[in-house]
Amino acid sequence: MQPSETQVAVGAASTISEPVAGVIGGVVAGAAYLVAQVTFTAASHAGGAAEPLQRIAAILMGPDAAPPPSDFNFTVLGMALIIHFALAMAFGRLVSVLVWQRRTGPGVLVGALAGLALYAVNFGLIAPQAFPWFGDALRGVTIADHVLFGAIAAAVCLTLRRTASR
Repeated sequence: MQPSETQVAVGAASTISEPVAGVIGGVVAGAAYLVAQVTFTAASHAGGAAEPLQRIAAILMGPDAAPPPSDFNFTVLGMALIIHFALAMAFGRLVSVLVWQRRTGPGVLVGALAGLALYAVNFGLIAPQAFPWFGDALRGVTIADHVLFGAIAAAVCLTLRRTASR
């Protein structure tokens, strides 16, 4: 079996494709992003660890789910996780397209820059118009978390590619 440009042989029987690597990278990076956001919010706001999740859930549930004074519950948590990880998989896929053919160092840098661009589009263009409750989340740490997302997604994709090619 001959590997294509977007598919790498793993052993004799299986392959990992660039799209699958992107989805996996997005899930891993999305988890890191959420941990960073929730941790920072908990450290900087008394009782505010759930705020990032409430803002995410409000994308589909409406502004009544956004903090404050909205209550945090399992419905909000579930909706936030569904939305967040669906977006993380899509954005991880985008990162994989950008980095798949690159060496690791430049690829991770491109991923980090893609995370920065993602922040600019989401928080600079989309959120102010469609989701104004994200206005309180416009912090330096949110920029850093997006850069972290892109770098981790890229690193996971490139690691999967490298591991699969052995």
